[in-house]
Amino acid sequence: MLTLVTYSPAFGEPAASPFCVKAMILLEMSGQAWQPEFSDDPRKGPKGKLPVLRDGGRVIPDSDAIRDYLEQRFGVDFDAGLSGEQRAVSRAFIRMAEEHIYFLLVCNRWLNDENWADVRRTFFGQIPAIINGFVTGKIRQKVRRNMDGQGMGRFNAEEQLARLDHDLQAVSGQLGQGDFLFGDRPTAADASVVPMLRALASSVAKTPLSERVARDAGLMAYLERGVAAMYPA
Repeated sequence: MLTLVTYSPAFGEPAASPFCVKAMILLEMSGQAWQPEFSDDPRKGPKGKLPVLRDGGRVIPDSDAIRDYLEQRFGVDFDAGLSGEQRAVSRAFIRMAEEHIYFLLVCNRWLNDENWADVRRTFFGQIPAIINGFVTGKIRQKVRRNMDGQGMGRFNAEEQLARLDHDLQAVSGQLGQGDFLFGDRPTAADASVVPMLRALASSVAKTPLSERVARDAGLMAYLERGVAAMYPA
């Protein structure tokens, strides 16, 4: 049986990371038997992050590599029925979710003081109280530097909201074709977009970013359909 090493459930999702949820969805869509192995310490993974898929002696890190592995190993086509043009657009939506919306999510979780308190409890609650503040403060400083280096951390809340709004308009426009991004059944793009937007909407603190998703009735209906059709039981 396949084993997915993943963060524990958190923030109302099957895993704290939307990339772990994506991997769970892909495993469900593949039809293969699998089981989770929960871990909150990604440092032992080959890439120093989660998720990681184990198949016997094979170890596959990273959700995108997991998709490739499932397609090659088991002959799965997560975009079955899509044209060449649609497959190209699908890949672009995945990159938008994982390389742009994701960094908005990081800023929303880690750099907002109210959300940071919840993130600290979720990811670092096992650190002894006497050193917790010092250690987690250093980690947060590193995340802040990383977000400045990546660029998203240099935008203020209003500017970040404007960037998110363009992405969400693209998602809403694409949904005009059916219940999901490419028709009436979910494909690989939905496996990436749904958990990323749900992670943003489930923010403990009501921020401009989380409220932009949560107040969009069309998007929230899409996310509900995604949970019903794709999430593991």
